[in-house]
Amino acid sequence: MTAEDLISQLENDYIQRLKWFVLREFKVLPCSDDAKKLSDEDVIMCGAHMVLDRRMCSDVSECESSQNGSFDEARFARLSEGRL
Repeated sequence: MTAEDLISQLENDYIQRLKWFVLREFKVLPCSDDAKKLSDEDVIMCGAHMVLDRRMCSDVSECESSQNGSFDEARFARLSEGRL
């Protein structure tokens, strides 16, 4: 299979494209254990919530530039790794 064949195949696989988008948003590699545990339904649910969040934040001033100012990403990383 050539690179172009692979790209063409993935281009038409909407669930895989959505999964890639969701994983990229959360900085998770597709080969990770967490990613492998996601069902298609999980991916669709995450994607749907991402769309709803963006719709709610169509006015950037209402949503702090689409980021929660009180969210501590470093603390979240430690929690997800079980270090807190």
